[in-house]
Amino acid sequence: MVRLNVFIPLGAMFCLFSVIFSTPAPAEDPIGDGPQATSRFAGQVIGELSDAGLFPQSSVFFAEVNDPQALISLLLDHPLRERVESLEAYKTAITTPAYRQFSLGRMMVEGQLKMPWREALETLLGRGLAVGFDTETNGFAAILRGKDPASMKLLGDRLLEFARLTGNQDQITEGEYRGVPAAEVNNVRFAVYQDRLLITNRGDTGKWILDRMIDHLGAKKSPEADQQAPGGSSLLDNPRFQSFRAAVGPATQVHAFLDLQVLGQSPAVSAALRSQIGNPVAELLVGGVQSALAQAGWASAQLAADAESIKLSLSTPFELDSIPEQREYFFGPEGDGRGPILPQLPETIFTLSTYRNFADVWLRAGDLFDANVNDGIAQADASLTTLFAGRDFGEDILAAFEPEVGFVAIRQEFANTTPRPTIKLPAFAMVFELKEPATMKRELRRIFQSLVGFLNVVGSMNGQRQLELGSEGIGEGVEVITSSFVPEQEDIGSTEAQLVFNFSPSVAFRGKQFVISSSKSLARQLIEAPRPEPTGIQVNTSATLHAAGLQEILKDNREQLIAQIMLENGNTREEGSALIDLLLTAVGYFNETSFTLGHDDGTLKAVWQMKVLP
Repeated sequence: MVRLNVFIPLGAMFCLFSVIFSTPAPAEDPIGDGPQATSRFAGQVIGELSDAGLFPQSSVFFAEVNDPQALISLLLDHPLRERVESLEAYKTAITTPAYRQFSLGRMMVEGQLKMPWREALETLLGRGLAVGFDTETNGFAAILRGKDPASMKLLGDRLLEFARLTGNQDQITEGEYRGVPAAEVNNVRFAVYQDRLLITNRGDTGKWILDRMIDHLGAKKSPEADQQAPGGSSLLDNPRFQSFRAAVGPATQVHAFLDLQVLGQSPAVSAALRSQIGNPVAELLVGGVQSALAQAGWASAQLAADAESIKLSLSTPFELDSIPEQREYFFGPEGDGRGPILPQLPETIFTLSTYRNFADVWLRAGDLFDANVNDGIAQADASLTTLFAGRDFGEDILAAFEPEVGFVAIRQEFANTTPRPTIKLPAFAMVFELKEPATMKRELRRIFQSLVGFLNVVGSMNGQRQLELGSEGIGEGVEVITSSFVPEQEDIGSTEAQLVFNFSPSVAFRGKQFVISSSKSLARQLIEAPRPEPTGIQVNTSATLHAAGLQEILKDNREQLIAQIMLENGNTREEGSALIDLLLTAVGYFNETSFTLGHDDGTLKAVWQMKVLP
């Protein structure tokens, strides 16, 4: 049986809804080693909307949630949650022993905290959450900015009491630092100051942050504290963080900062950013991004979510000069390489539009890859030169195409055709533009016909179906060269035919446009589709996976997917049917997921977005 696992991960991409239950772990060990520990602070005002000033300047990573209460409400009150909870699979799941045990644990926590867990979350996180990692102290810290000082103190006491009740009494140490009570459990420290709960794994990190809190959050300083304070810079003094804040702005729901300059001092990270990638596919996907990151001082992430979508944006400063000559193939010589605009076809599953100069990659392989990869490319080049009648594959064939490349996959319709394959695959095609169509059209036609002949020779030796060539003149300057598998006697009228009947390899020409397709129907659709109007929002790379088309292809193969689950996992038919129907239902909750990569105004940005159906 042909494996159908490819459909299940694609479907799972649209099943990313989960309700997060998160209760911070009880803190452990006092923050400081004693009241005589050194205090350091800088005379910088801490902003009302950010706790970045409470972290050291040497923090290599910092992330902040500005309005956790809104995110908690979005997750717990999302319309999709009600739809998920109405599923039979969900109703079954909440009757299992594992879920009952989880519910019992949650009730114990609620009983100890004397409040429902949602109220506890909103009390702990209601006004902000910040996390960071400091390279000097090698410490991680999280600051939870709660509802008010009284609630946070009460909740902190109850968390400590809960830790005692769960059998950790021997591992709990309580102390005080500059008048602030602190505790340690299993090497994790926590302290509550005003409306903030600090959790950290390192005493030095905790002392630094507590000093900042005490000295900058409105508390009256003692003379001893003034004498202990030699000064120190916070993350707000980091020029790269300042650039990050200027680029991100204050309105983001969730944002994160990564100091690439500090991180790049690590030999392993520096080598990863500057070494050859070594894999041709990975090189094509991220080669230019790697070069940009090697020269950028920082990188950022921003998350925005509402009831209809979730969007993650990754960005970093970008200078075209950071891209070496051998990687001009990625963004183009002037950095203006853009993917083509593709037509919108019915029942589209996936589209990809990108700029990549494949000829440059092939010809500059010696600078991009190691000896093993280049040996393989040299062998492939010799074989391809023979296939293309002595024409050099890099200089004569790949160089004949413009760098703009498109890829389209759509659902195929088999309802009124036979032989009909048992497993129904999508049709897919690549869309190119020719630099010299008058010269290359005849050459590409001949190459395609030769390739079909070669496949027939190989196929006949292995007892496989033969391809029959055809040609369709659709209009002036428009031509489709087709091939289709000739059915044998047992194939005629069959609805359970072999996999090959998914394919009718074809090429099509219209002006400069050239299409290579797995099916003649898709080749015709693409070559006949009107040229899309420029949108003005072109990017280097964009890809979109459409849930509706994916759901239809899963429905087409429902029986085969059920059979595969039964065969591989030993499920009954009823269990297999329930799993596939659950997958189909979950995919139906979503609209599409997309990815774009581009640069503008000195910033390289990658954006992933998932849209939910209303």
